[in-house]
Amino acid sequence: MNPPIIEQIFFIYFFISLSFLSLSVIISKNIMHSTFFLLIFLLHVAALFLFLNAEFLMVIQIIVYVGGVLALFVFAIMVMNIKEEFRHKKFVKFAGAGLITGFLFFIGIYLFIKGARTPQETLPPVDVNLIGRLLYSYYLLPFEILSLVLLVALVGGIIIAKKLPREEK
Repeated sequence: MNPPIIEQIFFIYFFISLSFLSLSVIISKNIMHSTFFLLIFLLHVAALFLFLNAEFLMVIQIIVYVGGVLALFVFAIMVMNIKEEFRHKKFVKFAGAGLITGFLFFIGIYLFIKGARTPQETLPPVDVNLIGRLLYSYYLLPFEILSLVLLVALVGGIIIAKKLPREEK
């Protein structure tokens, strides 16, 4: 049975908007604009999860990525001296390797999607209460280790951002 026309319209909207936003994140010269596009992109992904009846993933997407990771990005951008980093252009020599890696990544995604089945065929129904109980009982130690890893990443980012300015030659 074909999906209703309204679902097809939403999928086309998400496809176009997510494609445009992902390109805008990469192409934008201003890093704050790029971060803003990333925020909108992550919110669209959360909306897509809601559209697919994956409410738990939507909430996790908003809490972890939009709330946590993106706030960390903004904090790191505010602390770092971005103009100094762009002036040296030390990453330009890796542009070819980045393009090849991106091309291989998209080929891998295409091959993965080509053979994918719908979630209704493979997964049992998800109980959000059960996932929450498991996270705070059986998986408490890995959950806390993950929070420590994120804390170490935050401290490392601050240390890198606080490096002493280079001396003028």
